[in-house]
Amino acid sequence: MEPLNDAQRKAISDAVDKRRRDDTLETAIGREVRRAGLQYQDYLEIMEAVRAIARKDKLDPWKAVQALLDQK
Repeated sequence: MEPLNDAQRKAISDAVDKRRRDDTLETAIGREVRRAGLQYQDYLEIMEAVRAIARKDKLDPWKAVQALLDQK
């Protein structure tokens, strides 16, 4: 799995910052990917990275996103 590019990282960060109370992870990230003008492939790469961290570290999806953002 390749590291995420800057545009993908910004979309994740924006999804966390602009998260609505009842948003699922997929909804929030999908919204920010579209706003950033990214492609569906970018969404898939982001979700693959988040789910891999969630599985590996046994985290809930939102905590996996935060762990992904904390990595360099």
